[in-house]
Amino acid sequence: MKKWVNVFTAGILATSVWASPIFAADSSHQVTKEESSTVSQPYGDMVNHWATDNVTKWSHRGVVSGVENARFEPNRPITRSEWAALLNRAFQIQPGQAASFTDVNKDDWFASTVTDAVYAGYMKGFEDGSFRPTQVLSREEAAVTVNQLLQISSSDTNKTFKDSTSLHNWSQKAVNAVVAAGIIEGYQNGTFQPQKSLTRAEAVTILDRAVNHFGAWYGESGTYGPSTGLDKQAGNVIINTTGVTLQNTEIAGDLIIGKAVGNGDVFLKNVKIHGQTYVYGGGEHSVHLNNSMLVSIIVNKVDGTVRLVAEGATSISEVKIKTGAALDVSQGASVDRVTLTNELPAKSNVSLTGYFHTVNVEAFAINVNIPNGQIDALNVADNATGTTIDTAKESSILSLVLNAAAKVIGLGSVDKAVVNAENVSFQTKPKSLTNGDKVSSDVKVTIGDSSKTLGLQGPTTSGGGGGSSSNSNEFDNSKKDDHKKSDDKKDDTPQAPEHNGGANISVPKKIVTVGESVYFTSSYDGTAYFSSEFIDYRNLQSLELGVESGEVLKMEVPANKTVSFATYDINHWNYPKNYEFDLTVYDKNSNFHSKEITVLDENEPLDQSPIFVQYPERKDRLDQFSFDYNRLLQLADGKTTEDIVQWSVGDSPFTPFTKENGTVRVEDNKVFILPKHLEDRLVYNFRLVTDAVVTSNGEFNKEFQTWGNRRTVRITMIQPIGDILKVKKGGDITFSLSDVSEVYLLNTFVWGGQGNYDDLVAENWGKKIIVTDDVVNKPVIISTGELPPGKYKLDVWDGQYLDLEIVE
Repeated sequence: MKKWVNVFTAGILATSVWASPIFAADSSHQVTKEESSTVSQPYGDMVNHWATDNVTKWSHRGVVSGVENARFEPNRPITRSEWAALLNRAFQIQPGQAASFTDVNKDDWFASTVTDAVYAGYMKGFEDGSFRPTQVLSREEAAVTVNQLLQISSSDTNKTFKDSTSLHNWSQKAVNAVVAAGIIEGYQNGTFQPQKSLTRAEAVTILDRAVNHFGAWYGESGTYGPSTGLDKQAGNVIINTTGVTLQNTEIAGDLIIGKAVGNGDVFLKNVKIHGQTYVYGGGEHSVHLNNSMLVSIIVNKVDGTVRLVAEGATSISEVKIKTGAALDVSQGASVDRVTLTNELPAKSNVSLTGYFHTVNVEAFAINVNIPNGQIDALNVADNATGTTIDTAKESSILSLVLNAAAKVIGLGSVDKAVVNAENVSFQTKPKSLTNGDKVSSDVKVTIGDSSKTLGLQGPTTSGGGGGSSSNSNEFDNSKKDDHKKSDDKKDDTPQAPEHNGGANISVPKKIVTVGESVYFTSSYDGTAYFSSEFIDYRNLQSLELGVESGEVLKMEVPANKTVSFATYDINHWNYPKNYEFDLTVYDKNSNFHSKEITVLDENEPLDQSPIFVQYPERKDRLDQFSFDYNRLLQLADGKTTEDIVQWSVGDSPFTPFTKENGTVRVEDNKVFILPKHLEDRLVYNFRLVTDAVVTSNGEFNKEFQTWGNRRTVRITMIQPIGDILKVKKGGDITFSLSDVSEVYLLNTFVWGGQGNYDDLVAENWGKKIIVTDDVVNKPVIISTGELPPGKYKLDVWDGQYLDLEIVE
């Protein structure tokens, strides 16, 4: 929602309401549900009136109401307080701080209406201290309030009316803006009549246009949004009734879950919201967020507790809680930060279930319940005195910082607690407990029934995790053999076994979507990195440079504790043209383990130009290939794996790739091609036919064809030889190739296109030779020359590479 701005000039203020405090629906549903032709007209004096449709719509939406004897009185002028109530109700204005006016008493029906409108910033009182709630509203006042509420951009062209000179200075810009936006119109005689009072019928018509300008309104139970594909909403969305499902929608603005949802349920499925999400309604059953991406949620339900459930691959950057709430985050969903704001009333209850990166408590004397799950960092602010943190046995807090008096009760585990205040107590002793720098050395803490002075005894510890580290730089056999990349070349092994050593990292889910967290557990203490596959995870220098540039995520991880990286942090990387990432944990001796993580984006359309991947030949198999997409795939109905791929060998035409030729497999986001036989020194092209595979929301692929894919050029070492290749500085390396190619000798952390490689060679950072046809399968030599000692790779373009070390 737009931020309300208190910058009204003294002579313009506004509004009034006349209905029950209920919001309603928007006719932009897939099937229009609120057309006046299908909804009964409730007022006897609206028959054949020009505003019948709008009055009927907004009456059924619960925003306007009639008067006695089933009349609406459409031509009666609307008062300022009535107009304020109308806008408050339609735009979900929240209660604000009390405002004092000489003509508004606390017992007046419009007292809270006026207060809320003034607090929202779209109305003000007059210079004499009055609000004039019963004074009729002029057309120019209506224009100013609407413009102030919607913050309409100034128009380059101003509409000139015959009576433009009668506009007050304070209303001219606003009138131009709302007229240009089509919200308020002039009269047929070319006048605007700014001082003319606004009728009730005119007010409803202006309201209807203002809401349409604001965005979409859903106020009738049902499903909104397409069943397949993605609908893009340029403005904002308001949901104001229970039983609404919004699906497959991208909202450029804000989402408001309105007050009239009450204690009911709302479901968001595959919804991406670029603005704020305001939760004003919803019950203890819940607002369900499934496979959705939200930047910021503000929970502010005035009456009662609302429950938010994040499911699937839902990603939420921040949740700000202003009223009682329960957050339930299922495994796979991600909430980066939760703030329990100082607007939470004392003794409020907030429940946090699942995994959370950071929780900040700013409210006074509230109860934080953690029934199950983990919080990486929980911080209690200076002004949050009286906080009670109730931890169940199934919950854990990795880091707890208490800057105010607080109680930690229950049987949950706390790995590390820092006390920065007096009157702190723990029912269960933390594993590590220290005093911070904001308290004296003799600060006392109650643990169970006894009191301890932390500063005099130093840190107290209990328990602790074990774990072992690897004895060598081991990594998964499924990892790449080559970090040289282009749009259609990379080296990988589709289904190789993982490392089974005693020290390892476990990753329950290796395919996630953007915004979903990557959970993992290391069997040893260490430093974890999350990096693009373009960066050599085996080289700490490369990873640390990536951390400095923002291309690599980094964290310290304790042994045997589940932690996570939030993938929404990778959106600024080389995406979506790269889906593969490496999760690597180094121990204190620089030994490491690594897992490959695939990050897809289920909210983006299917990329019709997939990455074509070649997996180089190994001892146990031939080259393999795959088409890699940015979405999860399945074989389309009516298709078999024998009729979706075609291939061309050498100069021959394309023919079907059948089971006689090999195997085709659709797995996750990839279409794998595993040939049974390949001939040396031939070029292979592959074609994926149209409509071969389909995404979960019904998007099909288009035909895609590769060009000029050769068999892997194999390298055979002659000198040096052995499991670990070492050559003295200035010495020669002798080998043979199975085909013509260029061979590079470069540092192991170097990656990029062939142009990058050639530039490094030209700057004397590496060596290169060209193997021509006459020396294929014959010994060739590349000299180390003046290259300094260190770890290098002998890298064959279009082929394999070998690691080696130049030594003194």
